[in-house]
Amino acid sequence: MDEKIQVLFKRYQEGTVTAEERSLVETWFESHKGQNKKLSREDEISVFEDLDSRINAFISEEVPVRKMNFRWLQIAAVFFTLLVSGLFMRNRFTKKAIKPETFTEISSLRGVKKEITLKDGTTVFLNSGSSIFISSRFGENKREVRLTGEAFFQVHHDASKPFVIHSGKLQTTVLGTSFDIRAYPEDEQLKISVATGRVKVEGKGTASKPALYVKALTHNQALVYNRVKDSHRVTAVNSDSVSSWRTNHLIFENASYEEIARSLGRWYNLDVTLTAHHDLKRYTLSFYNERADKVLNVLSNLTGMTYSMNGRKVIINPKKS
Repeated sequence: MDEKIQVLFKRYQEGTVTAEERSLVETWFESHKGQNKKLSREDEISVFEDLDSRINAFISEEVPVRKMNFRWLQIAAVFFTLLVSGLFMRNRFTKKAIKPETFTEISSLRGVKKEITLKDGTTVFLNSGSSIFISSRFGENKREVRLTGEAFFQVHHDASKPFVIHSGKLQTTVLGTSFDIRAYPEDEQLKISVATGRVKVEGKGTASKPALYVKALTHNQALVYNRVKDSHRVTAVNSDSVSSWRTNHLIFENASYEEIARSLGRWYNLDVTLTAHHDLKRYTLSFYNERADKVLNVLSNLTGMTYSMNGRKVIINPKKS
């Protein structure tokens, strides 16, 4: 007997056939119910061939074979290839959206000094009334900031990423050193003083080629830029006084009364007014951690000026020349 028939009969007797298989067996038995006589070998073969054909038909109906449509398969393959190629070409030639450059501002109020550390390890000390603006692209190809006011920089060395400070019309580039930049927008002069190492200072020039002022400004040197005359000069400085303001030393070097008044206003957060009669002389003075009224008294005794002070409002009357 065919193996498939034997398995089917055995499962029928054990009661493990499905409803469809049970119907198949019982239908076959019903169709041969009247055959009680002994079958010849030929008849037996015929009977079981009949059952075998029914089983095969049943299996064919139960698990239909699906023929592949190779024409559609070819079309799908071509479409997929074109899609992948299109995506590759788009990613290769389509420019990525470039985010616009932005700047984060960190400020110190008048009468307040602030110390900050940038993400590259550079330390920046902001003098009172100063602001630093840090580029959103800081550290990508170079380290770039903008400064208004005064700050002392201790730049972490990184030869692959120059540190660039924009201050007014000047651009200072360093790899790793310490220096002071004084660039208050209301002051006539801008000053860059080097404590250690060296810096390169450039002017505006053209967009593609800045004007080189100093290729290597070194220890105990300063570049002084005059905004009004659009001129610059290199002068000697004392490195100990480059950032003396960090330790509460208030120093005036060859300063006019206008410069002194502005410095006092920022240093002590005062509203200082000069009267119309200005003293044309310049003064060199130094104070250490002194109160505003004491500084004004010293100035009065040395220069002959008079002043009045009401709260945070100060009026200075310079001696007539």
